Amino acid sequence: MLLNLIRPSAFICLLALGLFGLAAAPIQPAQANTLVLEEFFRGKTVGKGVFESRFAGVYRPFTVYLTGTWNPRTFTLRLREDFVYEDGERDTKVWFFEKVGEGRYIGSRSDVKGPAIVTTGKDGAIRFSYVAEVPLENGSILLRFNDTLTQIDARTVKNTADVVKGGFPVGTVELTFKR
Repeated sequence: MLLNLIRPSAFICLLALGLFGLAAAPIQPAQANTLVLEEFFRGKTVGKGVFESRFAGVYRPFTVYLTGTWNPRTFTLRLREDFVYEDGERDTKVWFFEKVGEGRYIGSRSDVKGPAIVTTGKDGAIRFSYVAEVPLENGSILLRFNDTLTQIDARTVKNTADVVKGGFPVGTVELTFKR
């Protein structure tokens, strides 16, 4: 219907301009910030975040201090995480990420059941899923964490995680790391 409103000579002019514009300025794919674990997390990093479970009525803000050490001989990133929760509780976790290919790692941690397969997507984000034993007042519980780490800029990475039990969502983690 729009063609009925434009004169044929104007249409040919618009078509020529459109074709010239496409030829002169090829479409460039968006450049994603590709996160490389051993580059971003080498050295000191600080994260601020919160674990929230509406299901359990839990809202726990925390700060995590990370120290990353890269071993180029074993292709392994050792990542120590020192957590300080707003309520004063402290916890330490140590990840080992072995690089097994471009953008691919196998992660392990003492409270994680089995290996965590870590992959970098086409969008540059890193994704991994793992089952961790989480202590409770009267025992512990196994929860699955589905993490996505996205590099926002050279100094910032955002981590979001869905926390699942038996296939049902029970919480989320929102965390921002700064270098």
